[in-house]
Amino acid sequence: MNARRIMCFFEERRSKGESLVMATVINTGGSTYSKAGEQMLIDSDGNFCGMLSGGCLEGDLVERSRSVMETGTAQTVTYDLSSDDELWGLGVGCEGTMHILLQALSLENSYEPFTSVVKVLNGHVPRTIEIHADDVTYSVVVLPSPSLLIMGAGLDSEPVVKIATELGWRCSVVDHRPAYISSRSFGDGVVATCVPADDLSSKLDLSIFDLALVMSHHLVSDRSYLRQLASTDIGYVGLLGPPKRRDRLLGELGDLSKKLQGRIHAPAGIQLGGRGPGPIAVEIIAEMQQFLAKHQDL
Repeated sequence: MNARRIMCFFEERRSKGESLVMATVINTGGSTYSKAGEQMLIDSDGNFCGMLSGGCLEGDLVERSRSVMETGTAQTVTYDLSSDDELWGLGVGCEGTMHILLQALSLENSYEPFTSVVKVLNGHVPRTIEIHADDVTYSVVVLPSPSLLIMGAGLDSEPVVKIATELGWRCSVVDHRPAYISSRSFGDGVVATCVPADDLSSKLDLSIFDLALVMSHHLVSDRSYLRQLASTDIGYVGLLGPPKRRDRLLGELGDLSKKLQGRIHAPAGIQLGGRGPGPIAVEIIAEMQQFLAKHQDL
């Protein structure tokens, strides 16, 4: 779920007092596009945000949402994606089943439980949201949107931010050079701040970040960033540059470098043979996504 996109969709409708339907995957079996906890929203015009399948279920969910919105009564639906029946696209061969709950969201119910979901997405601590329907309580674990700190606002930071925000991650960019910050175009929702490298930990709360990427291309600044990141619990710390540069920086940190063991990825990214800012950004984001997926499964 692209948290940023679905929250914008939600806030736009809520600000106008419009009703919505929330579709939540409550259980799955076998191979499916989405897993338990994934959600999509549907408005009164049949527009939707979020995807629970590769596109084969969304049309049916939109149709079902109409009666849910009209009556206010929740519905559950089970899709058997392993069926060979090719009628309206369910014969997709995914060999799995999905159980989906549809609930009405309106002013009358304060748009719950999605209002609570938004608070979790905007926060930094996972939370179990209880959903009540037909005398049954479903527990759904909601994870906060990943938070990425990028240290260095060079031209190559722009594609990293673009891809990360497209995935719904929250991005913050810092640089000690005012011109770098003022000349970049990161888009709405990205926090870009000019901060002296040595003041990073005193100016920002580093505990809120899940991922960190050091890419200032300035040796002294990168060393300062790594020194401060070593004292955090950020699970993924990426560093741009060749292995020789990495070894020099870690060597200059001395014993402090031990605190980065198991967390530092240098050179950052899954090596796919990319050249240039765009392809390298893809490699870096891919490695970060791999880290997040592994971490969430623990």
